[in-house]
Amino acid sequence: MTSSLLSRLGASARRRVARAGVDGAVDDARAPRARLARASARAGAARAIRAVAMRVVECGRTRRARAMDAARSARARWTRVAATTRARTRARATTRAAATRTSTRAQIFRFANSTPRETRETRETRARAGATTAPRDLDSDATPELTRAERACACAAAAAAGAAASAARAATPPLATVAVAIAAYAVARAVFVERRYAEALVSPREAADADGEFLDVDGVEVHYKRARRANAKRFIECMHGFGANASSWTTSDTMRRASEALDAEVVAHDSCGFGLTARPRDVKKYTRASDAKACRAIAREVGGDAAARSLTLMGHSLGAVGAALAAAQGGVDYVVLVAPAIIGGKLRKNDAGDDAALSLPTFVRVAFAAVGAAAATAAWCLTCAVKPFLILLLRKLVRSKEFWTKGLRAAIDPSRVDAMASDWIDGYRKPSVVRDWDVGMFRVVLASVVAASSPREIWRDAMARARATTQPSTLEREDAVNALVESGAKILIVHGENDVIVPASNSRTLAKLLNCELRILPKCGHMPHEESPEAFIDVLRDFIS
Repeated sequence: MTSSLLSRLGASARRRVARAGVDGAVDDARAPRARLARASARAGAARAIRAVAMRVVECGRTRRARAMDAARSARARWTRVAATTRARTRARATTRAAATRTSTRAQIFRFANSTPRETRETRETRARAGATTAPRDLDSDATPELTRAERACACAAAAAAGAAASAARAATPPLATVAVAIAAYAVARAVFVERRYAEALVSPREAADADGEFLDVDGVEVHYKRARRANAKRFIECMHGFGANASSWTTSDTMRRASEALDAEVVAHDSCGFGLTARPRDVKKYTRASDAKACRAIAREVGGDAAARSLTLMGHSLGAVGAALAAAQGGVDYVVLVAPAIIGGKLRKNDAGDDAALSLPTFVRVAFAAVGAAAATAAWCLTCAVKPFLILLLRKLVRSKEFWTKGLRAAIDPSRVDAMASDWIDGYRKPSVVRDWDVGMFRVVLASVVAASSPREIWRDAMARARATTQPSTLEREDAVNALVESGAKILIVHGENDVIVPASNSRTLAKLLNCELRILPKCGHMPHEESPEAFIDVLRDFIS
């Protein structure tokens, strides 16, 4: 029984083993087919996903193309709108600028011709009445208006400067950025305003009065006025002071009064750099020696026959230096110095010192000249370096009516302030409507420092003087004191008692040095011929007659 049980168990085990082997074989045969089916399923899924992705990409491309087309259409539309707007803005700006320029030019022409054409009787009546105002009051302080485009450019410059300041350093304080933007706006606005002023300036001939005349003197058009008189026995040439012009001899009728009182033809010209005389590039044209040559040229061309009548030269303040140098050329009968700005100076009794200098070896004189030329070059370069700032300062001051009013009131005697007519101020301000007036004024300053247009010219002149075998003349040295002595003319000095610019004591010293006549006018300042024309003409008549 036990063996049969074991046999049955063994047979059962053998049957299970056989069935397991058949099932494993079947499974092994079915496995590749299952894997292939699964791979096919995965490939199908991947193809489906790829197809969906392609549809999504294509949809995106379509949308992007539509967006780009819409953007191009919008850009084209806005370009057309902007072009139209710019054209309209430009047209409006051009129209407004033309109107502004015309208005500013009209103001300047009104200012340039503000001095009324009065008859002799009207002038005498106003002089006796001590009129304090000109017959016509003009607003000559108007600032040119900027167009919208110019204001927009100034704002854009301010914004760009502020953005640049912020980008340059992240830690820049907000106040500093605002300050930079404000400064940029101010600079841009000033540039546009100066351009407006420049557009409104006129030529000297356009600004000249009806009685103004011009004479070409060594390539420079010199402006002058004259009081004509038929068969005059005398010819008088007047030279103005620093910052003035020929109007200083006409606003108080000094020229007409002198012409009538002395039976003379009287002429007053503008020095180079002042008034309506041209502003050449050559700095030497702005020296006192050059002004003296212009004075004598006018006396020859306008005065006519010098032998038939006497010649008198009158110079006020700095113009007295020019009158003295012009007298050194000879042929002058009388020299009248009005509040002369001839400071210091001494008489040259002999030329022993000069001869000793000429006796030095040439290389020694060249060495000394080189040292002087080096110093002059340094001064020239320093003056040119501050040119932009000096010109800006000149524009700010000269355009201000208040500046001239305060300056003239400080120059005259306090008792005569109320009698100062407004056409005095207009006469002094008139040259500021002429082109290049500011550059000419700078060249006057440069000529007072170094009379040369370039460092090369400084060295060339220095070497020429070092190699010269003769001493320079009084005209070349601008030695006013010895020029007066050499002239042989009869000299009169007229000075105001209360002059605060050039003290009367200076004229007393000069009169003793020259041994000439001195007249001190009471209650008078730096401009006797304008403050008290009657007393001045009386003194002049007594001296010349």
